[in-house]
Amino acid sequence: MSSGDRQEAADRLAGYFALQLDFARRMAAGRGVSLGEAVNRYTNLRRRFGLPDEDPASAGPWTAFLQGLEGRADPREQEAWTLATFLGCPEERLPDDQTPFGCFSCQPPGPDGRLRLHFNNREMGADVGPLHRSRMPARREELAALFAFVRETYPCAAYVLGSSWLYNLEAYRRLFPPAYGASRRAPPGPVRLAGTSSWGQFLDRRGRLKPDMQRRFEGDLAALDVEAPWRAFPLPCLVTEAPIGLFYDHYGVAT
Repeated sequence: MSSGDRQEAADRLAGYFALQLDFARRMAAGRGVSLGEAVNRYTNLRRRFGLPDEDPASAGPWTAFLQGLEGRADPREQEAWTLATFLGCPEERLPDDQTPFGCFSCQPPGPDGRLRLHFNNREMGADVGPLHRSRMPARREELAALFAFVRETYPCAAYVLGSSWLYNLEAYRRLFPPAYGASRRAPPGPVRLAGTSSWGQFLDRRGRLKPDMQRRFEGDLAALDVEAPWRAFPLPCLVTEAPIGLFYDHYGVAT
């Protein structure tokens, strides 16, 4: 990514970063932890910065960023430091264990045969969003390729798992076997907030902060429950699960 493209991305994401920093400050105050710890646990900035996990005792770039945040008391200075750090970071990338197929990716199944499915908008320059009805054939082609890969590579896969705010949207659920979308439910335990399963709902199809979602979120933060912070998000993270055979049938993958 060129320096100009990186600056454009920083300008586009400035409000998104500020929203997450405000949330982290509230969590730090409510939980009695440092701002750095709250940013590490309750935002997806590390993912957005394209930085890998690192030993907290190390002097790596993520640790340096968190230390810099804690050394700045003014929120505006914290936001400026965040943008400056972002400009010097690598481009965001998928975790090493995820195999991409267009907007989708999957992780290898665990010992229990459950395969995790993920979604990222890879079409921010398009005229319509990636879930627009006109883009359904492309999404289905990606999913057909993904499950053909899974069928060939992971014969032990038995179930497909999803965990995302996207399962609130019919436009997303219609891409999958009906039973998979119908299985959506609240997670059985705490929701991890360091990824995109909750934070992704605040960005529009061009990767900019949605003002209406921002206002809705900020309006609810006065009643933030720091013991269950995921409940403050306008669209809850939902989990889904279905036998993988339904996906092979749905996308015409030979068994």
